[in-house]
Amino acid sequence: RVFLTTGGLERTELLQFGSRVRYRTLFAVPDLDRRSLQELAQRLEDGLDEVGRAGSAPRIETRDGAQQNVRDGLGRVERFLGLVALLSLVLGGVGVAQIVRAWIAERTPAVAVLRCIGFRPREVLLLFLGHVVLLALVASVIGASLGALLPLAAPYIAPELLSDDLVRAWQPGAVARGILLGLAIAVLFALPPLTAVWRVSPARVLRAEADPLPAPRLVRYGSLALLALGVFASAWVQGDELAFAASFSGGLLVLAGALAAAAFGLTRVARRIRRGGLSPYLVHGLSALGRPAAGTTGAIVALGLGVLVVVAMFLVQRRLDRELTGALPTDAPTVFLIDIQRDQWAGVRELLEESGAHGIDSVPVVTGRLAAIDGKTVDELADAKEGRRGRWVLTREQRLTWLEELPEDNRIVAGELWSDPDRAEISIEEDFAEDMGVEVGSVVAFDVSGVVLEFLVSSLRSVVWESFAINFFLVVEPGFLEDAPHYRIAAARLDEADESRVQDGLGRSFPNVTVLRVRPILEKVRGVLNKAALGVRTLGSFTILVGIAVLAGAVSAGSVRRAREAALLKTLGVTRRGVAALFGVEFALVGLVAGSIGGLCAYGGAWLFLDQVLELEPELPLLPFPVALVASALLAAGAGIAACARALTAPPLLSLNG
Repeated sequence: RVFLTTGGLERTELLQFGSRVRYRTLFAVPDLDRRSLQELAQRLEDGLDEVGRAGSAPRIETRDGAQQNVRDGLGRVERFLGLVALLSLVLGGVGVAQIVRAWIAERTPAVAVLRCIGFRPREVLLLFLGHVVLLALVASVIGASLGALLPLAAPYIAPELLSDDLVRAWQPGAVARGILLGLAIAVLFALPPLTAVWRVSPARVLRAEADPLPAPRLVRYGSLALLALGVFASAWVQGDELAFAASFSGGLLVLAGALAAAAFGLTRVARRIRRGGLSPYLVHGLSALGRPAAGTTGAIVALGLGVLVVVAMFLVQRRLDRELTGALPTDAPTVFLIDIQRDQWAGVRELLEESGAHGIDSVPVVTGRLAAIDGKTVDELADAKEGRRGRWVLTREQRLTWLEELPEDNRIVAGELWSDPDRAEISIEEDFAEDMGVEVGSVVAFDVSGVVLEFLVSSLRSVVWESFAINFFLVVEPGFLEDAPHYRIAAARLDEADESRVQDGLGRSFPNVTVLRVRPILEKVRGVLNKAALGVRTLGSFTILVGIAVLAGAVSAGSVRRAREAALLKTLGVTRRGVAALFGVEFALVGLVAGSIGGLCAYGGAWLFLDQVLELEPELPLLPFPVALVASALLAAGAGIAACARALTAPPLLSLNG
């Protein structure tokens, strides 16, 4: 409120023994990333431990120490973006695997020719892998370049959040990281389908029906193990946490195994199910799924992974979006009044009511110092306490209030409120109680204006601090603090036009009352979170669209060899529409199985991610699951028929000519 020169402050003689003074210092540090900044703050805290033991408690805050709602919201957005990046990598990898599998199938005669002229299988693999690396390098460079340029648009989209000088488009480390991850994922997911070159017999040059050769077990299982290790390493690089990388990779491995097992079971069921009474189209679809070399396993695994990504991203995005846009309560107070004296509250309340205020709340505040816990003095406890926060909790000026009933955003988690008629009781917020080292049944003593009062800890509470309501760490049973010196604080909701009038009225009648107008702060916080929610919706929608494209590719990759089959069916008298219906039923069955397993796993994965990583209540709607089933079947059928468009036009003579 008042600025003084250093010399003027000394002449006032305000700084004397017993004066309540706080010093705040701002330091400009080099351009450090978040981890380096946190390490610096930790070193400063460790160096100030001895100062904390002396009674004062210096606080170290970094630029990340924003308002709790904003910090939590943006932290969740950051973890969500990490999930988006990982799932995007998996989607890209699935797409690469399907493309390479279809490519190898088309190039089988060329592989047989290479084998005949002396190329060994590993040389053929390296040759084709070189094609993959070249294409992946071009795609990764293009993607990294676009990724580096897109942030330049951020200051124009959200100028109130970012200015031009805060955005650095050219970040070589990020560009190199994106290119390397793109190359690594492409190579890792291309290796398992590329091992099919071992199965191509040189005899295929002379006889197209030559039996495939067995691939060495080391090649087959080694490529899969390398893929698993590569996914784990990518998740570690992206998430920067070993536990998260292990959980993500393990979950992906379990899902792939479940999908492969489902595909295996589907082929067995398709071979054994009775065909009597079934539609000819369904009979053909079941027979096609159960035939050898149908590619059912690969299609279901790829399609199921795509369904998992799309559904899980949708569920997480919707829940995070609701959390961000609803992080600030609509009924939050817009003004706080501090230092209301006991005889002023009636007049202050009347002024608020005349000004149209609603949601008026007021509580008394008593200040004191913690004197002892279970008979041990604060000095003894502070000397034995580890960590500056623990010592600060013990030595800080404590603010107490008394309440007959707890507010709605308080919930008893241990003990019972005001349960002992023979003792003075106190209820403590659970995290604060942990820092103090007390539990239900402990006895705490406070020095209130020279009078030591003892209270029994009868309950512990959880508090929703994000409600912006008036809340306290320490709530005392009524009847024990009313005669102690105290003041009141109040909160109310006012229309913006009435806030200035209330402030002027308080200034005239109650000049000691401090008015804090929080509406501008709330509006700024809400604006930041709404922008973050928009980013979540945009990136989540982009990933979902990519996932749908990969789903279509996964289906079409297995249907590029249908020309001869379509020609044979037309030779037997099936119309073009009938062939399309036969293929559609087959693809729809694959989509239905993959959608059911991928959808179930998506719910499990989304639940775990929301609960364990984002620390949000996993409120998941049920409607997306049946929608995913139907959409998977329709998408698989549509993409499969579209991919077979050329095959459907094949003349019957093609099957006769071989």
